[in-house]
Amino acid sequence: MNVNVWTSDAVVTAVMQGNPNLEVVMSNYFKAFILRLGDYGIRLESITSINELNQKVLEGISQLEVLRKEFLSVVEMFALSNHVILEKTLPVFFKNLMVFYVEHDINLYSGDSADVLKNDHYRFFNQFLFISVTSVLLENQCFDTLKAILHDKYKVFYPSYRITREINFIRYRAYNYTLNQFMNTAKRVSVVADYIKQYSAPAEFEKLIRADILLYYISLWHHTDDILDAYWWPELSVYNQNQDILPYMVSKKYFQKAKALFGVNTIEEYKRLLTTTPDMLERNGLFRVPMLPVGLEHDVVGTVE
Repeated sequence: MNVNVWTSDAVVTAVMQGNPNLEVVMSNYFKAFILRLGDYGIRLESITSINELNQKVLEGISQLEVLRKEFLSVVEMFALSNHVILEKTLPVFFKNLMVFYVEHDINLYSGDSADVLKNDHYRFFNQFLFISVTSVLLENQCFDTLKAILHDKYKVFYPSYRITREINFIRYRAYNYTLNQFMNTAKRVSVVADYIKQYSAPAEFEKLIRADILLYYISLWHHTDDILDAYWWPELSVYNQNQDILPYMVSKKYFQKAKALFGVNTIEEYKRLLTTTPDMLERNGLFRVPMLPVGLEHDVVGTVE
């Protein structure tokens, strides 16, 4: 595939011209986007110290930020109209992205050895991208697309271990040793959160915080058997000042649209779900997350027409 042909500009052109094969164009753009990520790998052969590796990771984070913004601009273009193309193509994109990492031996599990640390820029990119996409879909009420992404489970074969694992969206978040340990000279709670804040406008960052916390909530019902990453741990919550994570749930119309995310049909079922689901988060200074019923408007959901 010629990655120079299937660009974000090609998608914009297809939209402007009313291309009847828009889904094909979009799918090819997503495939090309994934292939372009391979250009940002870090080669350990030329690195002589941990400080040099840290700097390479920071450079990679900066370079991949350009791709994140580009990708988000494409998603936003379709999210504004809640275009069905997102529901068709985004879940496939995230599955193919994970397969790409595995096939190219890009280890996304956290660790402090050099062959794992060299991928920390990809870990940061994955986490930031997934929270960003979630935020955009929430803002534009693209609940069917968000449900398709968050409820999706798929099997990925790991050649190195000769095993097949079932994974879901939680795999797009992993502890970042480079940022939170080696680069954390000021003893910050989360340098990952600091960097995402640095790359975001204030209003955008507030939405990202809420999206990050919502991903934790959703992971309570779609957790994995992974010992280290069974749930989505919401690092951005270190900056959280809000008790209402989905404030629009107070609207009955909004609830009718959003309820698919939670697998319920009625307000009564929703309230029961919130009060019977165990909260797995230890609020020990790292996470500033409202308890589940509070954050998801248990007492006021659907009270406004």
